[in-house]
Amino acid sequence: MKKIKILNKSFSKPMSCLTAYSPSIANILDGKIDLILVGDSLGSTLYGMKNTQGVTMEMMINHGAAVNKVIKRSLKVLDMPYKTYDNKMDAYKNAKKLLIHCKPDLLKIEISKKKLVILKHLVDKKINVISHIGVTPQSYNNFNKIKIFGKTVKERKNLLKLAQESEKLGAKAVLLECITADTAKLITENISIPTIGIGASKFCDGQVLVFDDLINLSTGDKKLRFVKNYFNFNKIAGNAVRKYNREVKLKKFPSIKFTFN
Repeated sequence: MKKIKILNKSFSKPMSCLTAYSPSIANILDGKIDLILVGDSLGSTLYGMKNTQGVTMEMMINHGAAVNKVIKRSLKVLDMPYKTYDNKMDAYKNAKKLLIHCKPDLLKIEISKKKLVILKHLVDKKINVISHIGVTPQSYNNFNKIKIFGKTVKERKNLLKLAQESEKLGAKAVLLECITADTAKLITENISIPTIGIGASKFCDGQVLVFDDLINLSTGDKKLRFVKNYFNFNKIAGNAVRKYNREVKLKKFPSIKFTFN
């Protein structure tokens, strides 16, 4: 495992990253994992959107600022939302807003060959950026059309080149989403900055998941293959709600213990 350095912080083991959109969740995660991501996945997770394209700067600022208040030990990562970095002027203006209001350690942007110029511009402005390649959710209207990348020789070469260009232009890390294990391994072995995977195998230098998926909070959605549930919050919370409802109906709650005299 390569020695990983991000902003003077070193990790000799694979990095862990989870999403947080609220102070209560961020407080649970802080110091227990390496990176906390305020992701634009909040669009579907919190707001019921079908994709991430409806996520606004205001949403990211509100959630990013709230999460920032409680994070003391983990590194803070913030997504730049859809259409906020289409050109160099907008990218820098919006990045500055996010940095001022939310104070993240790194910003994450979805990268294609055309967006490399944006990455370079932000890095030139002394902004720490994570390059997100492979499946880039902001480019999808319908998540059902998402496919795995890296299956063909051409895709493998293109992804490797994109990762290498990202490193060359100054990205602090590369996030690999939904790509084959052999492609993830190839990229990880051929760049010196860390790779963080989501649906990209154990060969990455770190892993990220959506916290709500980790605890099985939302059961209505079809779980992608890379999602692992570590705790069934939905079941436990459901039992607590049923118990509360029963006690209210039977007038067992509030008892004297929970009543002011």
